[in-house]
Amino acid sequence: MPPYISIGGYSDPPLMTYLSVEVNKGEMVVVAGPPGSGKSNLIKSMAGIRGFSKGSMKILGSRPWTLRSRQETVFVFQNWNFLPDLPIRIQLERKVALYRGVSPRTVRMLVDRWCDDVELAGTIDRYPGQLNRSDLQMLALAPVALARPAVAILDEPMVNLSSIRVSSALEIILSVLENGAVLALAQGRSPLVNRADRVVNLA
Repeated sequence: MPPYISIGGYSDPPLMTYLSVEVNKGEMVVVAGPPGSGKSNLIKSMAGIRGFSKGSMKILGSRPWTLRSRQETVFVFQNWNFLPDLPIRIQLERKVALYRGVSPRTVRMLVDRWCDDVELAGTIDRYPGQLNRSDLQMLALAPVALARPAVAILDEPMVNLSSIRVSSALEIILSVLENGAVLALAQGRSPLVNRADRVVNLA
């Protein structure tokens, strides 16, 4: 079986000059590096919203920006990527519904139940600017928990979490490994580093 995620000779000077890594089903690989090392640019390149100089990228055997890989991959960007002028509920329902290929109304109860389980039920009718950083970071993981992706690609998913939310976030991320693969971009002190199958350290 080919790797679920394959990055070969990725180059995006001057921040990141070379990266090759493969992630197989059931694996979590962490690319660890300090702020400014190019991790956020890498996830944007994998999402097809930013170009890069050299190399290749494949998710589930296809280029990341093709329909097949988009349907099976959840991206969680640093700083949540919520729109400021829409309530959290609407944004989560749309994201989860898009990944599942259904209408937002179909996933409404599912989103409500998950938010209740992680003790965020009182937050989802608010706007992003009304919530703290820890709650926003946790809510950004909802599509990972609810869309059942084959691949999750995450940029610093733990960095803003309060200590009481770290274990819940880890459980969500690790649940992907039952049927898929995780590539996480993180600083070296992230709790994900200790749970990873492999760590690729950026110079």
